[in-house]
Parts: sequence; C-alpha cells; structure tokens
Amino acid sequence: MRLGALAEAAGAAWAGGAAPDGAEAVAVARVCADSRHVAAGDLFVGLPGTRRRGADYVADAAARVARALCVEARDADAPTVRDAGLPVLVVDDAHVALARLASALEGYPARSLRMVGVTGTLGKTSTVLLVQAALDAARAGIPHGVGTIGSLGARVRGPAAARVPAVALPDLDGMTTPDAPVLQRALRVMADAGVDLVAMEVTSHALAQRRVEGVTFALGLLTNLVPDEHLEYHPTPEHYLRTKARFFDHLDPGAPIVANADDARVLAMVRDRTARVPRPVVWVSLGDASPGEALVSPDVSVEALRWDAGGSTFALDVRRPLRRVDGGTVDPQTIPVVLPVLGVQQVANAAMAVTLALMAGATASGVTEALADAEPMRRRMEIVRPAAPLVLDDTAGNPETLRAVFASAAAFPRRTLRVAFGVRGTRGPVINQRLAAALGALVAERAADGPVRLVVTASEDTADARNRVADEERDVTLETLRGAGVPFDFEPRLGPALDRLLDGAAPDDVVLLLGAQGMDRAAPLLRERLANAGRG
Repeated sequence: MRLGALAEAAGAAWAGGAAPDGAEAVAVARVCADSRHVAAGDLFVGLPGTRRRGADYVADAAARVARALCVEARDADAPTVRDAGLPVLVVDDAHVALARLASALEGYPARSLRMVGVTGTLGKTSTVLLVQAALDAARAGIPHGVGTIGSLGARVRGPAAARVPAVALPDLDGMTTPDAPVLQRALRVMADAGVDLVAMEVTSHALAQRRVEGVTFALGLLTNLVPDEHLEYHPTPEHYLRTKARFFDHLDPGAPIVANADDARVLAMVRDRTARVPRPVVWVSLGDASPGEALVSPDVSVEALRWDAGGSTFALDVRRPLRRVDGGTVDPQTIPVVLPVLGVQQVANAAMAVTLALMAGATASGVTEALADAEPMRRRMEIVRPAAPLVLDDTAGNPETLRAVFASAAAFPRRTLRVAFGVRGTRGPVINQRLAAALGALVAERAADGPVRLVVTASEDTADARNRVADEERDVTLETLRGAGVPFDFEPRLGPALDRLLDGAAPDDVVLLLGAQGMDRAAPLLRERLANAGRG
C-alpha cells in the first residue's frame, strides 16, 4: 500500500508540513511497532512506553531499513527522527495510528466480518470458546465458519477452516487481545477464508492501548468485573473500570449487549453507558445458584442447577424474546443444558455464551448438542482425575474463583481435602494478599467439616519469566495465611510441593490444584506421582 494512502487512513500530517518528493508513492509492505522486528519495507510506528519515548526506538528501526516512520507530535523534532533520512508521518496518538494503519494495510477486514466482542474480568476465554462451539454445531446463519481470537490463539471452525493454510493464522505470542498488526492480520486471514463471524476477547490492556481501534461489534458481552485484578497495570481499581467501559465505544449503534445480572459493578456500568447511548441489554442470571440477591429482573436465567463428577446440568430459561443480530427473534423457551464442566463460574459462562450464541444465529437444539460435546477447558474446574483420589485443577486467580472451586469441591464426600496453592506471580502483592485471605477463610471453613492439608508453592522450578513470583508476592501470601491461623506448608518448588501434598493421600481424598500460570505443570506432575505410587 502507498504511504500517502496510509497517511490519510491514519489522519497523519507530514513532518515539515508537506510530503517529501516521492514520499506519497512509497510502497509499504508492513506496519511494525517493535524496532527489533523491523524488516525492509516496513512503516515503523514509534509507540511510547512507560519509561521511553517512541523516538528512542527510531534509530534501531532505521538501521534495519525501515521505509518510513510514524511518530507522535512530541517526537517529531527529536534528533533520531530528524537524522533518520526517512519520510515521517506525525500523529497525536501513536497507538491509535498503529491500529488505523494496520487496519488500512489489511484492507479493513473487520468490515466484512460479523464481529462479536466479549469482555469482563473472568470467563472471557470459556465464553468465547462455548460461543464458537454452539455456532459451529448449529450452523444457523453461520454457513461457512466461526473464528475466535483470545488467550488460546486465533482459531477457525467450520468449513472455512479447510481454507486457512496451516501457517496463515498468526501466533498471538501469548496475548489475549493481540497488538493491532497481528489482530488485523488474523482478521484478514479469516475474512479471506470466508469466515462468517468472529468472537474475540477484549482485554483492558487492549482497550487502554487502543488495539481494537476501528473494530466495532455487532454484539457484545460483559461477564463480570473484579476491579483489583490487574493493578500491576492499572494504577487504581477505578482506572480499570473506566478502561473497561471503553468497550461500549466499540459497539455498533444499537448493538445489544449481554450482561451479568448478578454483578453489581456490571449493573452500574451498563446502566451508566446505556444512559449515554441507549442500546438493548439482555440480562443473564444464575438464578437460585447466584450467591446474592437478584439485582435486576433477568431476561435469561439458570434453573435447576445440579452437578457431579461428570459435570453440570441445568435448564436455561429464556423468559423474554431476544433480538437476533440478523433481525429475527429468539422466542421464550426453556433449553436443557448438559455441560461436562464443574463450577458455578463455568455455568455462568455457559449461560451467557448460550444467550449470545442464540442472538448470533444458533438454534436451541444446536446449543444443546454443542455444549454436551464441549471439551472441558484446561485448568477451568478441570477434572484431572474422577476418583481415587478425585483431582480438580483450576487457575483460581482471584477470590471469587477460589470460592467457586471450594463450593464445587464441597459437593464431593472426602476423607481429607488436599490443596496445592500457587502464589500468583507478576501481579503484585495486593491481589496475592486478597487471594491468601480468601484461601485462609475457605480452608478454615472446610476444616470444620474434616481434615484439610494445605501446601503453598512459588513454583520456582516451573514458572516462566512472565509468571515468576517476586519476594513481596510470596511474603504477603505467607504472612496473610499465618495471620489467618490456618496450618500450611510452604515449598518453593512445585514438584516437592506435590510430594508433600500427596504424602499419606488416600483414595477417598479430594485434591485441589489451584493457582495461575505457575501451576500449569501441576496436573501432569501429579499424574506422574500417582502413577509411580501405583494409583494411576
């Protein structure tokens, strides 16, 4: 694409007030915001960081034969920019410009796709995957395929999947909502393959950094809000909530939003934003399974919830007509759901996913079929072992999910409850203090019903650099548990922690593996130990 066209798409000015001779006709192969990955023919966008300006990366980009530069106005006169000898586009916000440039370079792929956005603190991944499964099974109005973008990468299901070359979908590099160039490339591949609908996770980081600029959603979903979940990034809980509220700016005019009727913060945010810009709201509740009083009369509700080691069953009561995005209507009805997953949180995710899928084109029979065949998500109340002993594995990254896991485990008779808990790395002491306080209270409560064995680990032998536990995170966890008066053992490494956990274990025990990414290796390591002990 020519640089002049890209400048127009980004709303950029030319450094010096006019384009240098021939600059408008310069061909740009790619947009890149990481100077280490610049290749010949790239337009380099200098993004400001927390400690450095975008101009600080320009010399490196120029040395790697970037074809042109895009910088913020405050960097336009920096020596590195002036001395680069390249055409320079000047913008007010480099993050916004990066998204606009990437979208334009890929030919605005989101415009030819029906986009569905899922945001919230917890449950985004589970919800997106359940939506994809429901729509792929139903195929009502979705003849060619459904794409997803989220923490499990970029994926396509349905007939369109056969038209996606094995190497075409980009690696998201572990990001839930990727940077704009990667996001727009993934959308381009999906659009070219004939995908009808894309469901994607939208994180607070992505909203703050404007990664989804230019992407609008025909349907939105808000799972829940836990404002101190990301205080390693957001300076205050209020900043997190304000950032999350930007999601509403990415909804098409009049686009419905599916929202959690049991979350007071969701209720407040939805009411505030829909008072500014009216739009239909579909409230979904856990019904009798909700931990508190109903906050609003729900449009859709979970009824008759039951679970055992095989998963959960419930009836989804659609109480009012729902407007489909194709202009049709979902009539009031009761939909039986069998979900091979445990836990109230997963049931809440499933209820919201079914509601959204119905509004996006799924049929009730297709939804029932899809959820019954859904594969349990790894480390989301995953039943690692159904008996002798029963083992459940969950990321349990905040107090609410901890409480949900313990509530599910309480349904199973046991001799001893054995809990391995991993300190959460790179999230700061605040969330770890709250996790430890909740864990201490839950262990004390369960100890009244029978023995509880708690082992805490920093997973020093398995955590990668992104999830390494800092001293202050470890210390606040241990101090909080000591203050709660619950007995526990601390083992820095995960392997030895599991050895302690299993010491004296019996077939009628229940084992919980709890913790974020540092605990990802816990289940396979535990399986090995049980197999070696002759219980595999």
